[in-house]
Amino acid sequence: MASDSIIPLLLPDELITEILLRLPIKSLSKFMCVSKSWLQLISSPAFVKKHIKLTANDKGYIYHRLIFRNTNNDFKFCPLPPLFTNQQLIEEILHIDSPIERTTLSTHIVGSVNGLICVAHVRQREAYIWNPAITKSKELPKSTSNLCSDGIKCGFGYDESRDDYKVVFIDYPIRHNHRTVVNIYSLRTNSWTTLHDQLQGIFLLNLHGRFVNGKLYWTSSTCINNYKVCNITSFDLADGTWGSLELPSCGKDNSYINVGVVGSDLSLLYTCQLGAATSDVWIMKHSGVNVSWTKLFTIKYPQNIKIHRCVAPAFTFSIHIRHGEILLLLDSAIMIYDGSTRQLKHTFHVNQCEEIYVESLVNPLKISDQGRRNQESPQSSHS
Repeated sequence: MASDSIIPLLLPDELITEILLRLPIKSLSKFMCVSKSWLQLISSPAFVKKHIKLTANDKGYIYHRLIFRNTNNDFKFCPLPPLFTNQQLIEEILHIDSPIERTTLSTHIVGSVNGLICVAHVRQREAYIWNPAITKSKELPKSTSNLCSDGIKCGFGYDESRDDYKVVFIDYPIRHNHRTVVNIYSLRTNSWTTLHDQLQGIFLLNLHGRFVNGKLYWTSSTCINNYKVCNITSFDLADGTWGSLELPSCGKDNSYINVGVVGSDLSLLYTCQLGAATSDVWIMKHSGVNVSWTKLFTIKYPQNIKIHRCVAPAFTFSIHIRHGEILLLLDSAIMIYDGSTRQLKHTFHVNQCEEIYVESLVNPLKISDQGRRNQESPQSSHS
């Protein structure tokens, strides 16, 4: 009888795609095994990019993960929503093995973009571009330049014009008669480019550049041994040029300035003096070709936060706003503030806050392989 038969539910391909786009990475990884057509769909560049755009607008931070270190210097991962609601985190914390076998204090999370994380052990000249959500990583080839690990600054970001992910290492020489060398790694070509005689008279302060809209940003000074912030220095990943931004008027005579992000906007944390109980958060806004700074709000620190360490120029910060509440990541402290009263609600303490990343399907191995094939195809056509 018809009532006993199984009637297959047929959905249009467009509807299936829209449903899949709204699923988390863990589910999509399983659905890749359903059929060959689903594997091709979910792993296609078009699907991956659409998924990135949807998760970028994730106001509930469902796809966002905090990376931090425990007392053994291992990387731990925690979803953001429980931090806002002060939930018990023991069951939420995940351990995912880093591509670098043994993480130490010299192992750094250089940055994160589109679900990819750059992790590096500078002293051993070892670096990876890593997607922990799909457990895929690409080891960077060794640069031909001799890196001086004591003077390295670095950054990781996305070059949208070439659909490429790039790692930047800036090597400041210890000896004054040597010049600064900039090494740029391209994931798509799996190769390094070296630039000499860069940044004459400009010295970057924070170890890791903050990536915002195609550029990496550092606080900078005019002397290698001077930590007084004079400017914001940027590096454009698309055209390889350096630029600078003026500081807000409040910060020109004060060195306690940290660069960071509020959501996806470049921002500054201005602290008037060591031991101060408050800091002002400034955000950069674009109006056409003009750039201006706007004071967003003032935050008040709890007494047990070691603010003298947090405001050192080497440290950066991150602020995320969810349902009116403010989450501030600063060195080893995670602080949640009420958005309307600016009153501190609760804090978490970890060994070291590293980065917030958004889960994605971006496979660094595929990008590198595709770039290699594109390089080989013109040669094969002439043979």
